[in-house]
Amino acid sequence: MSKKTLKLSVLAASIAVVAGQAHSAAFQLAEQNTTGLGRAYAGEGAVGDNAAVLGRNPAAMTLFDRPALSTGAIYINPDVDVTGKPTPQQAGGAALAGLATESTDIADDAVVPFFYYVHPINEQWVAGFGAFTNYGLSTTFQDNHYAGPVAGKTSLTTLNLNPSIAFKVNEHLSLGAGFNAVYADAELIRHSGVAALNPGLGIQPTSEFVRLAGDDWGYGWNIGLLFEANDENRWALTYRSEVDLTLEGNYSSALPPGSQALGLPAGTAGNSIPGSLDLSLPAIAELSGFHQLRPDWALHYGIMWTEWNSFKELRALNNQGDTLFQKDENFNNSWRISAGATHQLNDRWTLRGGLAYDKSPVPADHRSISIPDVDRTWYTLGATYAYSRNLSVDAAFAFLDGRKVDVVEDGFAFTSGGDAYLFGVQMNYKF
Repeated sequence: MSKKTLKLSVLAASIAVVAGQAHSAAFQLAEQNTTGLGRAYAGEGAVGDNAAVLGRNPAAMTLFDRPALSTGAIYINPDVDVTGKPTPQQAGGAALAGLATESTDIADDAVVPFFYYVHPINEQWVAGFGAFTNYGLSTTFQDNHYAGPVAGKTSLTTLNLNPSIAFKVNEHLSLGAGFNAVYADAELIRHSGVAALNPGLGIQPTSEFVRLAGDDWGYGWNIGLLFEANDENRWALTYRSEVDLTLEGNYSSALPPGSQALGLPAGTAGNSIPGSLDLSLPAIAELSGFHQLRPDWALHYGIMWTEWNSFKELRALNNQGDTLFQKDENFNNSWRISAGATHQLNDRWTLRGGLAYDKSPVPADHRSISIPDVDRTWYTLGATYAYSRNLSVDAAFAFLDGRKVDVVEDGFAFTSGGDAYLFGVQMNYKF
């Protein structure tokens, strides 16, 4: 593995605010397509407006009687601020060293692309392929932040390659399955901050407290079921497995050797050493429904469960099995509920709207400046314009409302809060 490998792990759990407040729970991403964004991803596994449905339910590919392609991207513009509340001692040290205690707009803008293709083989079998992401983030604090040991730079990029197959059992029931190859690339950097004021460490406030970097491939599977009572009413049940990653790469710290005796990460005096960390991306189950109430109106809804309780800690080890870096997480399982509607305005225009509520998996007593995750509400709008019988274009907008929370971590205290704005476009073509 390249030196980028180890970082995904600490990265994935040391994740910055953007993941928690600009996307789904923790560092999970919901942005797999633009059409669904317009209805807050309600009913995703059962609607089947275009090829993007295979990203949530491979069984729904049986709704297509000819090849279909969907591709596009979602632009994420988070607005997240973190204000430190240093103790008098920390405040005095920060002022003396000229360190920052406030950080504005720490979550970087991002573009999340996706691609889907569905190909009917015969009246019963359909194959498809999707390329999208389920996890990601990018945040940056100042190098001279007073709380450098828990605030710094964090970035995570993942790509899920998902070939799928579906079988139509009869007019009411379809089954589907897929294979997931997940690539992850990540980086985590923390600085010393006020910890450098300890003269025994011999480091500067901007010295790198921890650096982890790495990439890796992980593998999993997903299955789906589609039940059609008739053309106007259908339900979907889907499950996406846990994906295990063994991250191997390089670890370094400006701290001197023996720093663990002081309760700090392992020091390497700036030298890189091999390290590894196991990380499991959690399993996801979803139940969704679609109802065509009238020829021009449809209702959708869904409930998603994510098995976050598998995420207990981050622990990086050296080749001898000794701990280099350890961080408790102790996440709880979380839920996401959503409801939306679609209105067929005329032959050209289709309008959508949705509302969703995400429950945070992070317990209040385990909130972190890396993941100051909170419950959040989605408000979304979208539209499709049909250029022809074969070609259509989607656009959607979402506002994610996240409240402010207090975070206490490793003796540092903060207030964190922010919102996010999402804009998506998508092209759909039926061959």
